[in-house]
Amino acid sequence: MIDRDKVYAYFAKFHGLTEPSSNGWYTCQCPICGKMKFAVNLNYLIGKCWRGCFKNQFLISIIQIYHDITYFEARELIDSMDVGITKVPQAIKNITRSTNVLLPKGYRPILSGSTVLANRARNYLKGRGFDLNYLDIIGVGYCDESTESIKDNYFGYIIIPFKRRGKLVYFIGRDFIGNFERYKNPDKAKIGAGKGEFFFNEEALWIQDKVYLTEGWACAATIRNQGISMQGSTWSTIQRNIIINSPINELIIIPDAGFYTSGIDMAYELFSVKDNTKRIKVLNLDPCKREGLGKDVNEIGKDIIFEIESQTPWVNLSFLFKEMNNEKSFDPHQKIRLS
Repeated sequence: MIDRDKVYAYFAKFHGLTEPSSNGWYTCQCPICGKMKFAVNLNYLIGKCWRGCFKNQFLISIIQIYHDITYFEARELIDSMDVGITKVPQAIKNITRSTNVLLPKGYRPILSGSTVLANRARNYLKGRGFDLNYLDIIGVGYCDESTESIKDNYFGYIIIPFKRRGKLVYFIGRDFIGNFERYKNPDKAKIGAGKGEFFFNEEALWIQDKVYLTEGWACAATIRNQGISMQGSTWSTIQRNIIINSPINELIIIPDAGFYTSGIDMAYELFSVKDNTKRIKVLNLDPCKREGLGKDVNEIGKDIIFEIESQTPWVNLSFLFKEMNNEKSFDPHQKIRLS
């Protein structure tokens, strides 16, 4: 994962990083307009310019643009920063060092390694349409070491980290070599929490105006920055309350094909909350499955998903009651209209 101390050192050296504001944003000179209007958040590793040059952009992407270099060169530049000559605030050091969750033995960043297993992991993810640079930014990796403990053995698994305010709070493993378990979750007794207490890419709820809620991490990662997932066909009470308390304005619920009614039920739960102001859509992927386009976001692709979103109305109580009573707004033989 990207070293926050070194990212801080980079922005201090090249852009004159100042002390943070009360909400954790550091001010510095914008790489595009040159004004002291650029805000850096080291929790989420994003930046924005108050004059509109950038909006919630990954910091490493901003470094690429400023220096006109590749992703690998930007990573090398960050890694070359000397934190010994930079006074890194303790608040930044605490982001990654005050967690009791550790990634499994043998974890390697997805872009590291040249072994057969490393290449197999990357080929598996590329085969599912992922941008490996993006996965590297969010900390996705793989495991290439075995352990004696079956519970702790993640050899041959893609590792997907879950973060909250920059801290690792959970992870899941996805098999890519034919292990017995397709998905593997860490021991709840060791982590102190279960998967129902977090979202994949949960941080999007605090830095985006709109998010897309999917069942699995792969679907959320297909949408990228605005995608979050709940690891199931419906949310837990904890996950629902996280959504309720988040500042997002728009929520697009995208159940897998066959689970549209679960999405309607979740939308109704939010509408039942007093003073709810979030606008909500529930996308129906059943027509996509019938037409052979796929059953979920990762299989269908985000472009078609965005087309479906544009054709889907914002829900209201009348719409929800009709859907819950099986008076479908969607014709059973509806076709997806692609522009």
